[in-house]
Amino acid sequence: MPTVKSSFRKILRGSEGLALITVIFVAAFFLIFVTGGLYFAQLNLKIASNFKLATQAVEVADAGLQHGLTTIPWVWGDFNNQLNCGTPPCSLVSETSFPSVSGFTYTVTAQNNPGEASATVDSDSKILVTAQANGPSSTKKIVEAYVRRSVAAFTPPAPFYVNAVSSYPTYDSSNIGMGARYFDDSDTLWVKGADFNYSPAGSGPNPALYAIATTSNAVNTALRNEEQTNSAYHVISGLGSDPSISTVGDILDVDAIAQKFFDQPGAVKFLTGLKTAGTESSGISACPAFLPSPRPTPDPCKLGTAASPQITYIRQDTATNIIALRGYVTGYGVLVLEGETTLGENFKFYGLIVHERSASTHYLSIEDYATVYGSVLVGSFNEGDGNGKKARFGLKDNIRIYYSSQALNMVDSNWGSLLPKPPRVFAWLDK
Repeated sequence: MPTVKSSFRKILRGSEGLALITVIFVAAFFLIFVTGGLYFAQLNLKIASNFKLATQAVEVADAGLQHGLTTIPWVWGDFNNQLNCGTPPCSLVSETSFPSVSGFTYTVTAQNNPGEASATVDSDSKILVTAQANGPSSTKKIVEAYVRRSVAAFTPPAPFYVNAVSSYPTYDSSNIGMGARYFDDSDTLWVKGADFNYSPAGSGPNPALYAIATTSNAVNTALRNEEQTNSAYHVISGLGSDPSISTVGDILDVDAIAQKFFDQPGAVKFLTGLKTAGTESSGISACPAFLPSPRPTPDPCKLGTAASPQITYIRQDTATNIIALRGYVTGYGVLVLEGETTLGENFKFYGLIVHERSASTHYLSIEDYATVYGSVLVGSFNEGDGNGKKARFGLKDNIRIYYSSQALNMVDSNWGSLLPKPPRVFAWLDK
């Protein structure tokens, strides 16, 4: 009997040891399982964090690329100005923080595309733009893009575009007592960035633009500050919030555009100013609603027709030979104005109007019931007052300015080679 009890005790002790071993084994297994789970969870978090950083880096690099494109002016043909740093790649945007994503910066450079004979001479109107984004945890992404001039029809940044560092408003010629203002303070003027057709009348096919686009925050602020005091009267609508006035990066050299059209064979030129009489002025060269025949050549009242659009260049050559197009002046095509200019009464134009400032007295005032379908480009001049290149302009009374791709397509189809084109990406690679 004692032998049986002893054996039983041994079995129990053996079971206790086995149970202990089992418990230790199970605990070790769960410890390994939990540790592995924590490790893989941490690894997944790290992978997710790295993926997020990599995605953000690509987005920041692409934003840098778009920023770089806005620094390239709208010009004609080659990109030599972007390759003149001596030894490309040349900087388009130096290291810049990305405001919406903390810790990220980007740089943008340009170089000639591989295969070109010279690193500094662009002979095929294409360049390679590289944007590099740097972020937290040594994150880095590079985006490369081949860039060339847009082949699309000319689309301005806005129906009323101002390229100037600073600006000054003009007087309304029929209400000098109102003082110098950008916008009329009692009548309803329209500047609309939505696309309009004029024949037949209706909405055009293109997306809306800003109503007024400037290249300077100072000019933008001046326009917005004045518009807010008279906002009940004005309709300045288009892309973005009301009023549709924005600073844009797209740079158009208005003087160079004017010169291109001046040099074009067949351009009709009035080089000693031009004045047409209407209801507010009389006895010079009237443009009534029904024009008498025969008409002079060139005709001061018809600056091109729908069937035969033309380039018209009008220059003020003396202090008295100003430009005052009043009455029933109509035109189709391109109208380039250089000098002290008023477009008023029933003036109506379809196409592109370019105002060039080559003297400190030059201004552009659009008044009364003047109407433009297309776009108006306003240039600037350095008056030596320390404010840089300044524009002088005003929009008065009940004028109407509409963006019209229909009118601008007419210009592009006739003189597209004279119009500057923006840079556009045609191939893109995430490296």
